[in-house]
Amino acid sequence: MKSIRFHQFGEPAEVLKIEDVRKPEPGNGEVLLKMLARPINPSDLLTIQGLYGALPQLPATPGFEGVGIIETLGSGVEGFSVGQRVIPLGTPGTWQEYMIVRAKSMLPVPDPINNETAAQFVVNPVTAWVMVTEDLKVGKGEWLLQTAAGSTLGRIVIQIGKLRGFKTINIVRRREQIDELKQIGANEVICSTDESIVDRVSEITKKTGVFAAIDAVGGQVGGEVARSLARNGVMLSYGRLSPDPIPLDVGTMIFRTSSVRGFWLSDWFKTTPSARQAGVLNELLQLMVQGKIVPPVEATYDLDDIINAVKHAQSSGRRGKVLLTSK
Repeated sequence: MKSIRFHQFGEPAEVLKIEDVRKPEPGNGEVLLKMLARPINPSDLLTIQGLYGALPQLPATPGFEGVGIIETLGSGVEGFSVGQRVIPLGTPGTWQEYMIVRAKSMLPVPDPINNETAAQFVVNPVTAWVMVTEDLKVGKGEWLLQTAAGSTLGRIVIQIGKLRGFKTINIVRRREQIDELKQIGANEVICSTDESIVDRVSEITKKTGVFAAIDAVGGQVGGEVARSLARNGVMLSYGRLSPDPIPLDVGTMIFRTSSVRGFWLSDWFKTTPSARQAGVLNELLQLMVQGKIVPPVEATYDLDDIINAVKHAQSSGRRGKVLLTSK
């Protein structure tokens, strides 16, 4: 079977190779999945570059999420059937034709959800939902400030805001994204290359600032977001698109008792009771069934075209996720 692998860390287009490896057989409590689609996420690219917080032993196959169809059931597996579509949870290595997954780590996909949406279920929708509804608990009518608003996760946050009734202030780098994001429901959009984030947030919130913010950029932009927090405001940092650290104004934070802390979805899965996890996942699945949360797709590439796919995923100006598909 085909498997995308890398034997050293480096630029994805330079180190990724298509290799022919032995098709695995499921053991007790396991299933063999034929993978149908998988997204290329920033976490995947950072892992390949050796820059992610948790790195695999080499050689490795990338991919933290995807959707597949059950081809073979191992012994002792109940509640699933051959031909059923499922999402593997917490099982890396999705960038290959087949993979072994523990049956207890699979989520059935409702029929109305297509493969492109199901493949993106975990990383962006769950991260966005947990940050704004579980962690920050943004209430109806309140403001949420977010960076990288044109990203897949940023667009999902805008969808969640429309559902939950909170308002979004969205930071982008390119002016042409302003009208585009407003058309999908963004309340306010700030172009960071043209105007001061701090001044615009102050103007929008009538000098109050925001009580909730999420940041995927870091660097100077992250620092301006932190300065835009209201008294007791919280900023969650979930990404680092900028190589520079966030310059924090500690004096302002002290007197506003504001805070900045990290968010990592893997940690949420490790520390959250399974019943609560199931509640969140099921709620999101139903919203996807209803078409209320739909992760956008920029393009799809066959697994064989991995080099062009990762180059596209690393390009700027995308309006959705790049997916790897299999026939």
